Amino acid sequence: MLRKIVELLRGENVASVLVVHGEQSAGIVTVNDVLSAIVDGRDLDTTCARDIMSHPIVTIAQDTSLEDALREFERTGHTRLVVMSGDKVAGMLKKSVAERFKGITGLYTFTPASQNLPFRHGRSSTND
Repeated sequence: MLRKIVELLRGENVASVLVVHGEQSAGIVTVNDVLSAIVDGRDLDTTCARDIMSHPIVTIAQDTSLEDALREFERTGHTRLVVMSGDKVAGMLKKSVAERFKGITGLYTFTPASQNLPFRHGRSSTND
């Protein structure tokens, strides 16, 4: 239900969650999706994720280059790509973050050690 999604978004301090159905990724719900649903008068306790989620999702492999990811954003028109490690979800890449990172990569030298820096892991999915 939508209330559960709102609680997850707020509790994890994230702007989107991956919706899964069984073992399969089914869609993405963003804060904007939730706000639109509320403005449209949808009930928090009866509206399901599948009613407001963006789908189908677009996936990229974990070893996809930044340039290829940006091309995929342009090709699909999506603003988020689900990053996969084999058949497991490894994370989610937001277009604006990829664009900002591309803008600064010329200013820094990345070492092998920097590739292993921790990044924020939140609970990134909810059951449909």
